[in-house]
Amino acid sequence: MSTSFPCALRITLRGLAQIFLLRRAASGLLVGAGVLLASPRLAGVALLGSALGAALAWLLGRPREEVRAGLHGYNAALAAMALQVLYAPPFLALVWAAVAATLAGVLWRGVHGWPVPAYTVPFLLTAWIVMALAPQWSLQPQPSPAADGFGLGAGLLHGLGQVVFVQSVPAALCAVAAIALESPRLALRVLAASALGLALGTLAERPAGDLSAGLAGFNAVLCALALGARASLPACLAAATGATALSLAAQGAGIPAFTAPFILCSWAALLAARRGR
Repeated sequence: MSTSFPCALRITLRGLAQIFLLRRAASGLLVGAGVLLASPRLAGVALLGSALGAALAWLLGRPREEVRAGLHGYNAALAAMALQVLYAPPFLALVWAAVAATLAGVLWRGVHGWPVPAYTVPFLLTAWIVMALAPQWSLQPQPSPAADGFGLGAGLLHGLGQVVFVQSVPAALCAVAAIALESPRLALRVLAASALGLALGTLAERPAGDLSAGLAGFNAVLCALALGARASLPACLAAATGATALSLAAQGAGIPAFTAPFILCSWAALLAARRGR
């Protein structure tokens, strides 16, 4: 596999695109640009995590097609960004990215035998492990970043921004553009999913700050991205609704569910679709 800088850059950008289950390097560039507008440091960590995940997969001899598609970069990028947002120390972001890349490599060895996609399972496991070890590492949580917009309109867009841990309208618009670049119809579904999450969060009487931050919508957004081309509209709607309900319940209980609701409900939808054939 070519290791020239342009090739490595495209692979790294595809890793960012895969966070939104997209495939093109141009989509990853838009995602990265959005994160950059929200936080230059977070954008740098995201690129580093994606590159590290891809590099480790290449060293471990993973199939070239998987590495080139960015499939080994997005979990490491998510893990590195999450640590940066939650605990701040920059050097530990590198450690967490390395752990995530290692977990991704281990899990991807068995993923072909799974009846469902792995999605963000490596990131999720890494996040929970680091949170469990945080007290021993003397990691101090940092306050949530300030949002650049408030109200339901901002909450609609922040539902996309939260997928990459930012509360930024420009970053969310970049994400919408990245999705629309590959499928305008999917972009509309994603916005509808975010609106669904926002509506359910309002009905559940979640705090206005949480709604404005997009915390009610990001799991529904991920369901729409994962199932938009693989399941019927009713199945996608059911998964997004279920993921939002689980996410809201976890937030109310103070449980850091991250993307677990999306994973579980997307798996359920895919398995139900297979059984119905």
